[in-house]
Amino acid sequence: MSNTQTSASRWAWLTSDYTPWANKYVYWLKTPIGILLALAAVALAMGIFVTPQGYVLLLTILAVVGLGVVWPWVGLRGVACELKFRTRRCREGEKAEVIVEIVNRWPIPVWGLAIENGFFVEDTASDAAVALARIPGWSRCEFIWRFQPLQRGVYPQAAPRIVTEFPFGLWKAKRPVKVQQELTVWPKTYRLSNFPLPQGNHRSVTSPSDQRTGQEGERTGVRPFQQGDSLRTIHWSLTARHGRFIVSERQGSAQTRARIYVDLDRSSHQGFGPDSTFEWAIRIAASIATELVQQHNVVVLDFGTHEEQMTGAQASMHRTMDRLARLKPTQEPATMRRAGNGCDWSISISTDLSQSEKPTKRTIVLRSDGFRAAKDACERQAVLAPVKPWICVEDHDNAPRQLLSQWAMKGREAWCGS
Repeated sequence: MSNTQTSASRWAWLTSDYTPWANKYVYWLKTPIGILLALAAVALAMGIFVTPQGYVLLLTILAVVGLGVVWPWVGLRGVACELKFRTRRCREGEKAEVIVEIVNRWPIPVWGLAIENGFFVEDTASDAAVALARIPGWSRCEFIWRFQPLQRGVYPQAAPRIVTEFPFGLWKAKRPVKVQQELTVWPKTYRLSNFPLPQGNHRSVTSPSDQRTGQEGERTGVRPFQQGDSLRTIHWSLTARHGRFIVSERQGSAQTRARIYVDLDRSSHQGFGPDSTFEWAIRIAASIATELVQQHNVVVLDFGTHEEQMTGAQASMHRTMDRLARLKPTQEPATMRRAGNGCDWSISISTDLSQSEKPTKRTIVLRSDGFRAAKDACERQAVLAPVKPWICVEDHDNAPRQLLSQWAMKGREAWCGS
């Protein structure tokens, strides 16, 4: 043990908490109103045992406390607040305009207003999203500010409230804020390079194939009319020549179905907030899914507990991204099905802390050491994968660069191999 550690342990008794059970009874003394009430008790004792001037000091302190509590409470009784986001959706890091409307029904102004709670990932008592200096009496005021969410989710994440501590900051009066429209924040995605996938065998309205017959693409031939055929497919010139209905055949579609496995187990992830492994796993999954559907593939996001299917249709993409914005870690390890299940290509996203069996050899692994935050209460030993990861992301600072470069390299290898 070094000299510094020895010295620290020697004086540790000076900073140790020997009565943690009593904290809830004395923490109020750390607040301004607690200090004033303690002074009032001292002034009362002075008035009783020392001099009558102590009563004057007592009345002065009680007047200040009363004014500091009653004024903000009365001021907020006449205030109503509503807010809404100008847009319904945005991505992490993008700015969205918030419209706040405040109505003051009192004839006197209200000072020192703030809106807090629900706009930050880790709210504390002093986290105010916006502060307003003064609202005139008998007025309806509208304010607009630009809110920049750093993490996906649905905002406000908790019930917002309008507060004031004016004039002395002794007590905070609160009133709920009515939310007319929420904001869904999608995970940030990164533009990946094209990746060659195997030829699929799933029917769709895209990717016409010469080996399939359907209702899309170019005309490939004709055949006799069958019950259920659309009248729009009738080839009228051949029908007139043969004296019976002849219909045209067109290309069908072959589409690749890709499956993305995402480990949502809480014990598999490290860190807190936007730079945690959980958030980066969602961003990577959303980036890969977006890239694959833009190549006219069907993507199945497999979370172990449930699945989400994503196609190139705008409604499908919006629905899937909305659900990704609401994803939460699970408490129990999920059972990942083995690769297959009607899919032509699969990939897994996990961390080196994951205890579950990898459903596919094509695995993206996030190294927990590079995402560890100072708030992590325990140190968990990483589980070394039996095989080398397909793609490895070392830390959150360089995660985009590492993902893009390794994805492009794997794509070049796949093109050369094909």
